[in-house]
Amino acid sequence: MQKIACAILAALALSVAACAPKKAAVSVDPSAKGLSQGAATDYYFLLYQELSRKGQPREAALVLEKLIELAPSPDLYRDLANLYWGLGDPEKTREVLAEGLKKFPDEKILHFYQANSYLLQRRFDEAIAILKNYLATHPKDQTTSQELGAVYMEAGRFQETLDFLAQVPREKRTPAMAYYEAKALAGLNKRKQAMDKLHQALREDPNLLAAWSELAYLHEQAGELRQAEEAYRRIMDLGEDGPEVWTRLIRLAIKEKNEAKAIEFLEKAPADRTFLFEVMGMFVDAGYQQGAAKVLERLAQDQPGNPDVLFLQAMIAVDKEKNLEKAFTLLSQIPKGHKYYDKSLTTRIQLALDAGQPERAWPLIREGRETYPDRIEFWFFEAIYHDKKGDLAKSAEVYREAAAKWPGSTEALYRYGVALERMKNREESLKVMERILTLEPGNPDALNFVGYALAEDGRDLDRALDLVSKALLTSPENPYYIDSLAWVHFKRGDLKKAWAEIQRAVAKPMEDPAIWEHYGDIAKAMGNRKDAAKGYSRALEMGASNAGEIKGKLDRLK
Repeated sequence: MQKIACAILAALALSVAACAPKKAAVSVDPSAKGLSQGAATDYYFLLYQELSRKGQPREAALVLEKLIELAPSPDLYRDLANLYWGLGDPEKTREVLAEGLKKFPDEKILHFYQANSYLLQRRFDEAIAILKNYLATHPKDQTTSQELGAVYMEAGRFQETLDFLAQVPREKRTPAMAYYEAKALAGLNKRKQAMDKLHQALREDPNLLAAWSELAYLHEQAGELRQAEEAYRRIMDLGEDGPEVWTRLIRLAIKEKNEAKAIEFLEKAPADRTFLFEVMGMFVDAGYQQGAAKVLERLAQDQPGNPDVLFLQAMIAVDKEKNLEKAFTLLSQIPKGHKYYDKSLTTRIQLALDAGQPERAWPLIREGRETYPDRIEFWFFEAIYHDKKGDLAKSAEVYREAAAKWPGSTEALYRYGVALERMKNREESLKVMERILTLEPGNPDALNFVGYALAEDGRDLDRALDLVSKALLTSPENPYYIDSLAWVHFKRGDLKKAWAEIQRAVAKPMEDPAIWEHYGDIAKAMGNRKDAAKGYSRALEMGASNAGEIKGKLDRLK
């Protein structure tokens, strides 16, 4: 019989090699005509194995069904169920298992597979019903009791978990059951009892990894960092030293504010890419520059030229090292089509503009406009470029075009309005800002702009006060809004309120000569020459654009 089976397999292999491409489906003869039942059984089994090996699960399932007709067994039903599950057909999977259970009603593995098919879809009621049904006819089965306790716990039915496991006789209890009870108690916020159960489970089985993991987690949650670290180290002693454990140890060290220890753990951990990126985020969030640099070193060693790594290195160069050239070089290496390419482009443009290098930014801006025609920020960058080059009219025109292309963009309108104001075209500027308030009545920048402009013109001061007050509701500590409020009060002749607000404005962290000039004007109006001189002097120190006018005010105080 073995010789016949081998000959069949050899012939099959030859026919496959000669007649079909490597990935092609193998022709299946469902009848196996001319063979005895035993030979047909061997034929189908070998054919099933061959099809499985070649990655043809659907054809393998058809052969396995014929094999089950000839020689049914629990293992074959299990294998067929696995094939249909892998093919994404859970209903067919359960149909196969149900058929198997009709023939083998006491076969535990089939009950477990059927329960697991529901559990994987989080259909807990069905999974529980199957296990309870089996347990009803096999009440002393320890494995099923343990599995049912696990399903109750996984379903979040914590009290039911405890009630069910409490019924299990002492001699049938396992360390895993104590662990499930601990998880249920933790879910019910009974931490002390949960810890007691975990210690019980670990006395019975010191190598129970799940219990050590839960113990570590509960200690960490309670801020007991030393005990949590000991538990995680115990997990590693048991041979579980994957990235997750190292991540938790590093997180503990960061919680302890011990960067050196976190780096020590990092250097011992495996160079897993996902792990390293996660740890990078942890170091950055904690403000640990040295730790972040260490992660980058490892990433760069293991994956030189990786665009993700290049982008992170560039961000470190910008934020921590303040190294424009290094950041620019790194970002330039990120290829087109990469998920970070647009960010590399916008970052390089911003770096060049901030560094006063508009010519360096210009080709990148043009590239951005062409590559991402629907991204408004590249229009803004172009307007800023023209502004930096001293062509305010061209800058305003680009903002106007952007506002026309994106009619719902209040930011484009606001930028256009500010550009018009800077061109001394206040009436047109106010029309643009009023349009913003029509589109978005609560826009704080537009409210403040219109309120301040009305005050500057000395008209409609009641409305000016109302608008600025509304802006301050959205941002009560904004020094520019506070300055506007002070200026409105000043124009209304309420010097006491104006002085109180302007003092509040200059107390905020800001570097704006116009606010200090207002400080000087209000102090002067109150007869406070010393503070007036202080305000004008600070405005001059900050490089006010109207330095000649302010110097004249300062001279007239003498």
